[in-house]
Amino acid sequence: MDKKTRKLTFAALLTALTVALLYIASVLPTSRIGVTAISGLLIAAAVIEYGIGAGLSCFAASAVLAAVIIPMKSVALLYALFFGSYPILKSLIERTKNRAAEWALKLLVFNAALTVLYFLWRLGFLAGIEPGAAVSAVFYAISNVFFVLYDIAFTRLVQLYISKIHIKR
Repeated sequence: MDKKTRKLTFAALLTALTVALLYIASVLPTSRIGVTAISGLLIAAAVIEYGIGAGLSCFAASAVLAAVIIPMKSVALLYALFFGSYPILKSLIERTKNRAAEWALKLLVFNAALTVLYFLWRLGFLAGIEPGAAVSAVFYAISNVFFVLYDIAFTRLVQLYISKIHIKR
C-alpha cells in the first residue's frame, strides 16, 4: 500500500471511530463530556502519525459527520468547539519553547471555548449537558483546574501512544 493510500485509510478509520465514540456519548445517560474528551485522542493519533493536515481533515470530517448523524447535537458542538480541535491546537502551541507562553495560550484557548459554550448553553444549544454551577469566577477557576488536569493526562496518553503504538518509520 502506498503512503497516500495508507494516510487516507488511517484518517478514514480514525474519523469513523471518532463518530462512533461521539454517537456513544450522545446516547449515554452520563459521561457525555468524558467520552467526548476521549474522542479527541483519535485526532491526536492522526496528528502524530501523519501531521497537522491529517489531523485537520480527520477533525473536519468527523465534526461534519457528527453534526449530521448523532442524535444529540450538543455533543457534536462540544466536540467541534473544543475536544476535537484542541489536539491540533495543542500540537501547534507546544512548538513554542516558552512554557509560560505555552500555558497562557492553552488557557486562552480553553477559556474562549468555555465562554462560547456557556453562551450557546444559555441560548439552548447544549441541551443534555449541564454546567455544574452558575458561571462565575469560581466556575472558571474550577474549570481551569480541570482543564490543566485534562491537558496533563492528555499529554501522558499521547506519550503512551508514541511509545507503544506509533508507527515506526
